[in-house]
Amino acid sequence: MTGRRLSFNARADEYRLARPPYPERVYDLLAQRCGLGPGTRIVEIGAGTGQATGELLARGADVVAVEPGAALAAHLRADLPGARVVTADFETADLPEAAFDLAVSATAFHWVCTEVALPKLARVLRAGGWLAVWWTVFTDHGRGSEFRRGLDALYRRFLPHEPLDKPPGPLGVESWSAELAHGGFFGPVEVELIAWQNQLTRESAQRLFGSFPNVNELAAPDRLALLDAIGSLVDSLGGTVLDPHITAVYLAPRA
Repeated sequence: MTGRRLSFNARADEYRLARPPYPERVYDLLAQRCGLGPGTRIVEIGAGTGQATGELLARGADVVAVEPGAALAAHLRADLPGARVVTADFETADLPEAAFDLAVSATAFHWVCTEVALPKLARVLRAGGWLAVWWTVFTDHGRGSEFRRGLDALYRRFLPHEPLDKPPGPLGVESWSAELAHGGFFGPVEVELIAWQNQLTRESAQRLFGSFPNVNELAAPDRLALLDAIGSLVDSLGGTVLDPHITAVYLAPRA
């Protein structure tokens, strides 16, 4: 798991451009339920290159962004000087107790050890603080499309062992709710699934799918061939496609 977690750091420049922003609804939920607004003190777990960090800062929050990848953290410091960046694993990061109102993690919480992270989060959050974790799932089995059918065919060719029909982990609402409530540090857990569409061109589709660990683990010729085929698929569908995504948001108050 550690190797895959740090794989993003090896392609930090590409990752910064590849990943789409999160739906506005995510931040509206944080404002409505968790008090996000001017002066909110936030610790962000696995901030990457700041896809969520920038929006949190734009809403007036004070953000401490914890990111273990040095190259990813360098982009955070360069692009978002308003954030304080800590280059460390969250499990070992030196953070003050009861110093934050809200802890967030955007498409990153599956990389942390929750047995360590949850009690630590309870310590660094003030009484009445909140935990908010969310993931964008880059597929939606309930909303098929010609692009997705073509993409699935390419995955079966280049990544034959990839479980295409298995629901992605973040959509396992019962299991993730139980995981976040484990130990009694947080709860009750609230969940919202946000359906949206990501507009992709040849270039943005290649960047997006080229940012995933399973694609990057292919031998270089196969990786390039897959990405070229994805680009050709987009071209065959008019040069632009709308790809259905789901962002799964989990919110829980500190117990």
